[in-house]
Amino acid sequence: MAMGLGTFLLVFPLNYLVGRDWIPPDDQGELSAILNLPEGSSLDATVRVSTDLAQKISALKGVEFVNPYVHEGAILSHSHIYVKLVDLGKRNFTNLDAAAEVRKICATIPNLRYKVMIPSALGGGENFFPIRALILGPDFNEVARLSKEAAARIRRIPGLTDVDTSVSVNSPELEVKIDRQRASDLGVRASDVGNAVRLMIAGQDQISTYKEGDEQYDVTLQLLPEQQKNPEILSRLAIPSSKVGQVRLDNIASIERGVGPARIERYNRQFQVQIYANNAPGFPLDAAARAAGDEIRKAGLPPGYGFKFTGSVKILDETTRNLIIAFLLASIFMYMVLAAQFDSFLHPFTIMLSLPLAIPFALFSLWVTGRTLNLWSSLGVLLLLGIVKKNGILQVDYTNKLREEGMTLREAILQANHVRLRPILMTTLAIVAGLIPTALGIGAGSAQRSAVAVTIIGGQMLCLLPTLLITPVAYSLLAEAENPETQSPGVDSRAAGVEPRVFHADADVLDDQGRADEGHQAALPRKLGNRIVSSVLSDSLMYALQCASFRLATPHPPGWVSTRSAGLMKARRAPASSCKGPRRGE
Repeated sequence: MAMGLGTFLLVFPLNYLVGRDWIPPDDQGELSAILNLPEGSSLDATVRVSTDLAQKISALKGVEFVNPYVHEGAILSHSHIYVKLVDLGKRNFTNLDAAAEVRKICATIPNLRYKVMIPSALGGGENFFPIRALILGPDFNEVARLSKEAAARIRRIPGLTDVDTSVSVNSPELEVKIDRQRASDLGVRASDVGNAVRLMIAGQDQISTYKEGDEQYDVTLQLLPEQQKNPEILSRLAIPSSKVGQVRLDNIASIERGVGPARIERYNRQFQVQIYANNAPGFPLDAAARAAGDEIRKAGLPPGYGFKFTGSVKILDETTRNLIIAFLLASIFMYMVLAAQFDSFLHPFTIMLSLPLAIPFALFSLWVTGRTLNLWSSLGVLLLLGIVKKNGILQVDYTNKLREEGMTLREAILQANHVRLRPILMTTLAIVAGLIPTALGIGAGSAQRSAVAVTIIGGQMLCLLPTLLITPVAYSLLAEAENPETQSPGVDSRAAGVEPRVFHADADVLDDQGRADEGHQAALPRKLGNRIVSSVLSDSLMYALQCASFRLATPHPPGWVSTRSAGLMKARRAPASSCKGPRRGE
């Protein structure tokens, strides 16, 4: 039992070493480079830089085609490059390796802000990065300053790449400063000024329609591009007035050149700026979020300002809580079903005592293979609990059957472990063999499937032996605690005419009725555990040797044959000749 408790306590250090993630990145052969030239760059400059980078990226090995584009109506200095790789079977590198090469090419352009994104299977657009933090506060300029300082700190973290903010305050702009007192005297509202400027600059409002034949077209009004940047022309705009009809803009406002954000974002009635980042391979999402959060705190957030994680980090926390609840509910339901099946409150506990041992071994398997505890591997752990529980059911059910037929507790436990060892080993090997192709992770989408398979294979193989040992020992302890006389039931096996098994307890600690004296009562669980350990290990070794020589024809463990006496199954040693397999050539 101490071994079981020590094994379960390994969950905490292993969970820290493995790390947690949401969904592992899957190699679909696609990636996108998001480019931001210096604010104020023309459309021609954006197209020229994007085309030049696209040509360099297309020359990389394994690239099928490249498509640079600029969204209509978007910021002129903002562009995308879509990269499609050849099929996974035709290349010897992953999309993460290709993304690293694209970053090296983008780094050759001075003053270029770039980030390379692997499209998520669940979508989310260009801003759906694994690490996304919101800096919140009442003053936009202060929020922008804090986000810039925090982003600079996060860039120094070795495991994070593509660190950027959602807002840049260096975009050229014309600032219209309204004299509110004069505008009020002339009957001009601030909203009227904003609508007039937006109408002439954006040109998105329909003012009329034009019909030619069967076709009808919308008519919009907009200044020419060269006029939009001229403060003198903009100052001549006519603004509607409730007192004098129309008023020129320069009569109620001044127009100045400056720099500022291209857009202003708000969240929950506060200004916000988002910080994006990608976690590099081998850097778990939870560790990356902790490191980024520490750097944001070091930026010195004043009172009234704060930050919160969204995106994958938020979903990871929610998923972790939901999975813990699922594990607890699954354990409760399993206990209820087993209690009804065995008509006992102790036997389900004996069976489920091995479930905590599966979790550290599953985490150890993930750590050895370089994987994280993500959504798919967590589902593998949930499936593993059901498989491990099956082994305990086989042991406890057969032990109860033997005791009902009159066998003593010790004899029933030893007999049940020998008889049920072979089905347990065969089931385990069948499960492992069936999951090996999935665990190899070949083809697109393999990252998700292999996580489930590796968790089940590693957890089942590693926790098999501890499960075989702890279940019978716990059964013995709980049975003796429930009924101290359970070691000597009313019908003894020898009284029923059955010869005792070859591995009964030491004769010097038992009386004629098979009971231990008071001086040796406390040593029985330990002696029984030692006998179970030696029994299971010897049988496992014999089975391994027999599998190597293709001699699995005997229905009981090697060297044992089944007989029946007084309606009770027991095992006895078979002659040496009966254990021999067929000679070669027969």
